[in-house]
Formats: sequence, structure tokens, C-alpha cells
Amino acid sequence: MKRWLFAALVAACKASPAPPPPPPAPDPPPVVAKETPPPAAKPERGPLGDLEVQEVAETGRQPKGVFVSHDGKRIYTTNFGELQKKRTVSVFDADTLALVEDLDIPAETVEAAISPDDKTLYVSSFWTHSVMFFDLATKTVTHDVKVGAHPKVLALAKDGKTLYAANWSGDSVTEIDVARAAVTRTLPTGKSPRGLVVSSKGIVYAAAFYADVVEVFESDHHHRIKVCKCPRHLALSPDEKTLYVSCLFASQLHAIDLATETLVHKVAIGTSPKSIAVGADGRYVYSADYGATRSVSVVDTHDWTSKVFTVPGMDRGSGVAVAADGEHAFVTGWYDAHVYKVGFAGGGGHPDEAKKRISAWIHKPFSADPGDEKKVEAAVDPAPAPVSSE
Repeated sequence: MKRWLFAALVAACKASPAPPPPPPAPDPPPVVAKETPPPAAKPERGPLGDLEVQEVAETGRQPKGVFVSHDGKRIYTTNFGELQKKRTVSVFDADTLALVEDLDIPAETVEAAISPDDKTLYVSSFWTHSVMFFDLATKTVTHDVKVGAHPKVLALAKDGKTLYAANWSGDSVTEIDVARAAVTRTLPTGKSPRGLVVSSKGIVYAAAFYADVVEVFESDHHHRIKVCKCPRHLALSPDEKTLYVSCLFASQLHAIDLATETLVHKVAIGTSPKSIAVGADGRYVYSADYGATRSVSVVDTHDWTSKVFTVPGMDRGSGVAVAADGEHAFVTGWYDAHVYKVGFAGGGGHPDEAKKRISAWIHKPFSADPGDEKKVEAAVDPAPAPVSSE
């Protein structure tokens, strides 16, 4: 019986073929990586547009200079008129101009520079003839280095190791070793050096105001570039190929080709330009105009056009610095004691609110300046066309 059943099962198996194997699972659909859209391209900037005040804040008295921290988040004003009292330097948020803090540095602060790590502030102290090192964390002066008489503009080497001070009454530039807080050299200049920049190669350029020259110090070599009458301030293009000079009496910005040390452009700007600064991308050069236009000027280096913007309420432009985006400038009003953030119309900020704030002092009479008549008499260049080159 069992044999019969086994045989029957075998026969049944032979008679009924095995079912086909199941079809293979379909291949999974190919994984398509999501395309990340490229960042929106920054629109190509066209001709110079209208300018407006987008933020404004009160500073200490007579804010001589203004500069931006290396991270672009803070601006500092040096309040010369406070004369060793409180609030000799004011710190603001670079976006909103909200006051961050006032620093009580015992100096007649003319100008300042900041270390590459944004931790140390270097301040020129006019009446003590020194440069003070100020620790921003501890709020203390760590060094007080004696330099020449009445130091004004400071310039820090790119690596932060060497600091230079232009000594207005000392007719010299002092070189300071930052690590040792010690003077290493004194470089003689023409009368009353003011504007000062240093290249990444360590070449020092100093504008001797009453000598009408730019002094050039390269290692142990020294020579001069003849420039306009009373060069006030200097700025170096980011590629270090062009040196910009503010010509106080001519009311012009001059551009010097450093390869040939020749004047290649001169552009009309506001009257009596005091300080100048260039953006990180090199496109725009801004000036704070101390004269009757009471303005900030901007020069487009792509086509050498310029625009002069009378800053409402500002009484004598003094210091100027450029925001990280290159399209906003901070300018200080010497007599009205404010800092203004100026940008192209529609470029952000709170222009309506700024206008309302300015209305509180815009009707005050402007201050006369003892040098106004002398500037008119000493101007040797007739008003140039907005764009000219040589």
C-alpha cells in the first residue's frame, strides 16, 4: 500500500510540472539627485543711482574718523571732541547703527585701526603724542607708545604685525612693532603727513599735506610722487595697482597708476574732500566732503563717473568707511555729531525713519569754518569736467 501511494505521488509530480518561478522584481527607479538651484546672481550694477540716508545715529562730539571691523559687523567712530572724557570711541551695529557701547579711552582720539582678529583697537592720541593699544575684551589700555608730534592717521600692515602713525606736527611716520609695542623706525616726510596706507608688500605711502607729495617708503628706499595741492587722504585699490588721493583744494579724486606712478584719472567730487575709502571689490570710492556741499561722493571706477550727495543734516563730512557689500558708506558729521549710513536708493535700511530723526536738527544753522576762505583762494584747478583722464 505504501509503495503504491509513493508511486502515485511520484507519478503525480511527473504529471504536474512545477510552477514557474515568480518574475523578478522590477528594477527600482533611478535615483535622480535634486538639483540645487544656483544662488541668485547679483544684478550687474549699472550707472550710479540716487543715494539716500538709510540709518543715522548720534556719536560723541566731533567724530573725526569711522572704520569697519574686519568681520563687517561693527563700526567705530573716534570722537575727538570728547577730549579724554567718556565716550571717546563709539561702537555701532553695522546694519542698523544701533549703539553697541561707548568706550572710555583716555585719549584725544583722532583715528584708529583694529587688529585682524578684531580684538585690539589702536588709537592715535593727539595731545599725548602717542598710540594706545586698547583691549576690547577687558576694556583696558595695554600699551601707550610714544610717537611723533600730533599723530593722526594710522595704517596697519595686512598681517597685523606692523603699525604706522602719521605725525602731523612731527613731519614723520612712526613704524611700530605690534608684538613688542615698540618703535622700530621713524621715517622723515614733507610737512604735515596725514593720509597713510601700507601695501601687502610693506610699501608705505604717506601724503605730506603741505609738501604736495606722496612719500613712498619701500624697505630702505624712499622717493616721492608729485601730486595735487594739499593731498588730504589716501586709499589703495584692493589689487594694489591704484592709489587714490583726495585733493582738498581742487575738490577732486585723483587716481595714480602705481606701476608708472602717473596720474591716470581725476574726477570732480564734493567740495574739500577730507577722507576717502574704497570698497572691498574696488568698484566704488567714497569721500566725506568737508566743504560747502556737506556731502558724501561716490566714484564708479568702471566708467569714472561720480555722484555728489548732500547728506541732509550733516554739518561738515569728516570720516568715511565702506560697508562689507561695497554699496553702503558710513560718514561722520564733524559739527552735528552723527554717523550716517548712506546707500543707493532702495538698498535697504530705514530711510523714512532716518529722515524723521534728521528733522530734529536739519534746520540748525551750519557751522562756518576758518579755512573756507583760504580754500577758495588756494584752489588752483578750475572746476573740472565730471570725468577726465590724463
